[in-house]
Amino acid sequence: MAIKKSGEKWQVDIQPGGRGGRRIRKSFDTKAEALRFERFAQHKAQSGEPWQAEKKDSRRLSDLVEAWHQLHGVGLKDGESRRRKLNAITERMGNPQASMFTAAEFVSYRAKRLDEVGENTANHELAYMRALFNELRRLGHWKGENPLALVRKLKTDEQELSFLTLEQIDTLLATLDASRNPDAGKVARVCLATGARWSEAESLRAEHITPQRVTFGETKNGRVRSVPITKELYETIRRPGGRLFTSCYSTFRGGVKRAGFELPAGQLSHVLRHTFASHFMQAGGNILTLQRILGHQSLQMTMRYAHLAPDHLEEAKRLNPLALRAAHKS
Repeated sequence: MAIKKSGEKWQVDIQPGGRGGRRIRKSFDTKAEALRFERFAQHKAQSGEPWQAEKKDSRRLSDLVEAWHQLHGVGLKDGESRRRKLNAITERMGNPQASMFTAAEFVSYRAKRLDEVGENTANHELAYMRALFNELRRLGHWKGENPLALVRKLKTDEQELSFLTLEQIDTLLATLDASRNPDAGKVARVCLATGARWSEAESLRAEHITPQRVTFGETKNGRVRSVPITKELYETIRRPGGRLFTSCYSTFRGGVKRAGFELPAGQLSHVLRHTFASHFMQAGGNILTLQRILGHQSLQMTMRYAHLAPDHLEEAKRLNPLALRAAHKS
């Protein structure tokens, strides 16, 4: 350690942590100031405190998105899609400095965003941004708190799930079979027979089916599931090898339009899955069995179809006070 005069200044050149430690060089106007700083630096080193504050994190939200994608998102099935959504959100918010980003800033953005999208989309964006900070904190790449930890989701009205009647199914299948791409009718039959999502059914390969069952590997949650099928359906869709179907979603969309069906926004790709689940419950199917068939991780998701069961809340007719009163009088 040394204090020496250099021109008009007094220069401190010290290693308060000992040999091999960080070297500090500072200049002062007087020797007294240099001595005070030397004692201060030595005290900090002995107490284990840094002699100066940590460097401020100057990264912007877009920098955090890239860090998240490299460290975590790249391993997710929808990682690239999530990355694009996160980048779009940060761009709409003006890509602020992450350390200055606040819950109030996000809530203000969300209020304006609701002029363009619904509550569900806004809630998804909150979940994506909150997960971004949580994951980077877990990995040690974000030292601050999650600024969105206490932001609540917006309340949304439960949306009625639309499904096709038996007559509408006949109309749709006939329309699809008469289209330029008959694979659309085959994929639709797989969805109606198994409750599969369109993308799951459309990506099936020859090795995924047998006369007894169909196995879905390209699922939303990454879990493989198998569902029994009839031999008739197997004979309809089987091929010697490779993919069973060509891409035919646009044909399906056109078929729904030509059939004259009016479906709620956002339910076109799921109407066949909803139709399977709805008729399954109406026919007396078990809710736990339906959960396994659909591949829902949570029973709460499957409970959306419970009201369609023939005995659902049947007790309401027997146990309401008017019915009890009538029974008591008789």
